[in-house]
Amino acid sequence: MTATIPPPRSPRRILSLFWGSILLSLILPWGILTLFEVSAHRRTMGEALRHVNLHFFAPGHYYYLVGLLSTAPFMICAVFLLFHLSDCLQPAFSRRLSGVLGSLVLMFGVSFWTHLSALLYPDAQGTLVYLFLPYILLVLIPLGYGIGRLFHAFIHVIRRRDGELA
Repeated sequence: MTATIPPPRSPRRILSLFWGSILLSLILPWGILTLFEVSAHRRTMGEALRHVNLHFFAPGHYYYLVGLLSTAPFMICAVFLLFHLSDCLQPAFSRRLSGVLGSLVLMFGVSFWTHLSALLYPDAQGTLVYLFLPYILLVLIPLGYGIGRLFHAFIHVIRRRDGELA
């Protein structure tokens, strides 16, 4: 009797999660800014993109630096994702994958909320959030990983109970 080895995780899925998290974290602050210009300042999409482009490196705005500062923790999480999910003996959807997805979802949610609140309430202290955001996101990586694994375990317990007969 031979032991069956589960199918290996697709390298394409791992690389798409890796590059997708990096690209989405780069696009997130500038996309929120563009949509904010369209909705709050009543500009067309072309005018909003032109405004973002003009103020990308402008003194006092530093949209480029804001995007890079918020992307650094996502790059660290993406490298963690790349090495953590490279194990070929894991099943297609494992506790590891749910942990990594939990950390990415929590990081994107907090990053989205932070960028949006800094745009809605612009003041001198509001820009300080951009200095603390990378550190907050770094703390959220293990927290989101634990939440994702707990969620996976909870779903596994619920499925096991659904299969029992009354």
